[in-house]
Amino acid sequence: MAKLNVSVPAVDVEVNGVKYRKVDRDAQVGDIIRYMDDESSYVTTGAFYEVTRIDEFGDPQIVDNDGDEHDLCGEGFEVYAKVSETAEYREVKRWAEPGERIRIVRKDSQEDRYENGAEFVVDSADGDGDVRVTVESEDRVLVALCEYAVLEPVCARESAAKRLTVGDYAKITGESRGHQFKIGEIVKIVKDDESEHLPYKGETADGRDRIASWFGPGEYEPSTEAEFLAQKRLKVGDHVKVTRDNGRTHPGVVYVIAETDSTSIPYRLAKLNGEIAGWKVACDVVRATDEEVADAKRKLAAETTPDPRSQFAKGEKVRLISGGGKYPLNGYANGEIYEVDTPLYEPHDHGAVIQLVGGDIPYGYAKPEQLAKLTIEVGSTVRLTIKDGEKPAYGWGGVSNGAIGKVTCINGNSARVEFPAQSRWDALLSELTLVTDGEKTQPQPGSVRFKVGEYARTLVAKEDIPMRSIVKVVRDDEDNHPFKSTLLDRSAYHYYKQDELERVDAETAKWATIGRKVNEFKAGDLAVVVDTLGGKTRVGQIVEVFEGDGTDAPSVYVDGGTTYFATVKLVTPVEQRFDRMELTEVEAKAAA
Repeated sequence: MAKLNVSVPAVDVEVNGVKYRKVDRDAQVGDIIRYMDDESSYVTTGAFYEVTRIDEFGDPQIVDNDGDEHDLCGEGFEVYAKVSETAEYREVKRWAEPGERIRIVRKDSQEDRYENGAEFVVDSADGDGDVRVTVESEDRVLVALCEYAVLEPVCARESAAKRLTVGDYAKITGESRGHQFKIGEIVKIVKDDESEHLPYKGETADGRDRIASWFGPGEYEPSTEAEFLAQKRLKVGDHVKVTRDNGRTHPGVVYVIAETDSTSIPYRLAKLNGEIAGWKVACDVVRATDEEVADAKRKLAAETTPDPRSQFAKGEKVRLISGGGKYPLNGYANGEIYEVDTPLYEPHDHGAVIQLVGGDIPYGYAKPEQLAKLTIEVGSTVRLTIKDGEKPAYGWGGVSNGAIGKVTCINGNSARVEFPAQSRWDALLSELTLVTDGEKTQPQPGSVRFKVGEYARTLVAKEDIPMRSIVKVVRDDEDNHPFKSTLLDRSAYHYYKQDELERVDAETAKWATIGRKVNEFKAGDLAVVVDTLGGKTRVGQIVEVFEGDGTDAPSVYVDGGTTYFATVKLVTPVEQRFDRMELTEVEAKAAA
């Protein structure tokens, strides 16, 4: 007889030591089936038979009780597929591929064709994470991405061999020694005392303390950082990825949550460059890992940072300052002047290069830092270059040939230069040569002379005025220590030399009066909106800062708690808000 003798624990069966598991798919050669139709002398209801072949009509064939081939066309049966001896499964939240096994973990409330815990083999995938499976009561049923987890096979022997340690993640699967974690919760291992029974102390994604937080063998299985992070409640400022494409958001791209609300579509996403990308439902959003966020920011910086070669134009004359005489600048000498032929030349085995002409061979290839522009502009660093036996058109003054200075003014064919030895030195443009950072071997010229009323940062410490204090220049005596400078609260003053001060703008000084850097917004500051950035604020609206990020576009509270990004200007710092002062503070300020 071909009937098989098996042991039946739930949906798993065992035949001659080989395990089989019930599956929801068409039978294949090598599977076994459980006959569920009316019994006959050939086949027994509830008995198991092996599928020997599939005929040309797709119907499975078995060997019946008499040893003859039996066609199962139109008859009822359950399919069981072979399971590897060491195979077990773990749930992984990702897109499933056709042929993979899934488990329903969060059934849609309107779905009545399957329940949580049901398992299926994927027939087809829709390309957005949703899949199609075969259910007994239906032909093909759509299962949404947020409803299922993929069952990935893991080797029990390998799992046992790899011991988890601090920094690993574990999924709690049982409770036998009194821990207070929830079954199914993902935790991060923060301590490992290597004991036999309770070696691991876990930390939850939400940060809540657990009195009993130690667990051990038989209570967990390995998990991943992505699954751990997915448990955290998302908030404004968190970085996420999306699981399906809707035309405005795309899988694999990192976004930031710009706004949240309590509706069924709770998350408004923005690109890392600030551009609003639209609203998404919760099951379409997963938290991005730190590595994914860092990689996305690096790519954005690379895309938005100007190519240094763009400062050069075709036909422009440049001086080669390094790399001459060797590949890829054979035939081109350092110090000589050449012409730019192709500023953005690529590809080249030396990377981003500029193609030059005018050397001993047709083309040379230089990196931007190997070239000096020959166009002198205000702010350019120049060298005084006078031919032997000649003198400058306006005389030497206190400057010698070869001195390096900074151009502060250009008038026709003349320029005014600040040299270390003499300021406000006039020269013809033809007497000056552009230099680069690599050629600046002598001390650099100081800043343009301070004017009364300008603000500065001190570079030395003096009595009652620490180094890096913000001061205001109130007098210029034009002597060795000409600049009388006072603290912004006028509590102290001293005299400084030019090189003891560093110029700052009025905005920096203004922020310094409240002890902050420019755009250092704090939670609770009151500000006025100057640009809505597409959010639900109004230009001119007074808002409260929720969280600053070092820019002029912090997140702000609007309409009793909803947060948006907006470009704002500070109105009142939180430390000076009257509505937040205690009576003792008010009395103290009044007494002062």
